[in-house]
Amino acid sequence: MIRNKIVKDDIIVRKSILHILNSGSGQIGLATNLIDMGPDLFDMIRDNVFKVLDNDERISCKLDKNTSVAKAIENLKETNDQSFIDTTRNLAEQLFDIMCDSVQIPSADLLCASFQVYGNIYLALLKMNYHSTFVHYQNKDDVTDIVKQNVIQSGKLTEAVIFDLSSKKDVYLVQKKYEMLNGEKCNYLSERFLMCMAGLPPKKKFQILNRTVMDLINQSRQDGLKAQFHTKKALYDCFVEDGMFDINKIGDELFKDNGENLSIYDQKMERYDMQYDKFAVIKESTVSKLNYLEMETDTGIIIKIPMETFNEANIEIRESQMEGTTSLAINNIESYKLK
Repeated sequence: MIRNKIVKDDIIVRKSILHILNSGSGQIGLATNLIDMGPDLFDMIRDNVFKVLDNDERISCKLDKNTSVAKAIENLKETNDQSFIDTTRNLAEQLFDIMCDSVQIPSADLLCASFQVYGNIYLALLKMNYHSTFVHYQNKDDVTDIVKQNVIQSGKLTEAVIFDLSSKKDVYLVQKKYEMLNGEKCNYLSERFLMCMAGLPPKKKFQILNRTVMDLINQSRQDGLKAQFHTKKALYDCFVEDGMFDINKIGDELFKDNGENLSIYDQKMERYDMQYDKFAVIKESTVSKLNYLEMETDTGIIIKIPMETFNEANIEIRESQMEGTTSLAINNIESYKLK
């Protein structure tokens, strides 16, 4: 099992091989030898593995032992080079067949690498998608031309699968949805290649949770701005206290005095099959919206208050039911700087 937070230097790449999956032209090139890794390739593989693992768009699932992918992983002997080559060729062929069932799935080089983290060994399938670009070309007669050529995309990988070789069933992946030839849009890596039920990634779960809470807050204006601020602050406090999001606890804490909102919250969480979830995030940027209380007035004034400094001594809220207006006073300012 991979820890939520890892250190890149703890990733040790053991061996690798590259297969060519050019589904656009219907050509597959399966390698028969391992790559002789130099320091640059070692670092490139480690960087990409780290980007997959240190990612709040990463999801997890478990293999069904009766699937062809699960059987290939079960039979893999990672320490045996020939077994490693044969298994990755098998997986590459299976993936290629699925890619050929869509005109949208991009062709790619499939970089397969085993690596070690904290004593456990994993197998990564890094799908290095192609994109078209123009490059110069010079033939043997010194005639120079500009030609269009497929090259590997740089930047963060959007498609990758990592198998835990200790358990032989735990899988971690990042994926994209594409339209297949039958018109169905699907996450082909989890649904057709791995044939496993993958849940929502932490980033998506937080977006659903935060949007649900904010919608309920904005629908409860009759409770007053002070109550709305305190509800948002309660979500922040739950995360800071637990270091994770406990869906049941958050609902009870935020809406304990509003049964109608609690019922709506529970229904929304159940719709996304999140009602019993407890999940953590890796990146602080994923939950950056929690760090501020932000509001915009009807006159276009935007107010942004750091959550960690919000309290009633610093921010005084005065609400006039008779006039239907709200006033905010910022207290205890010793110095300020215009930005």
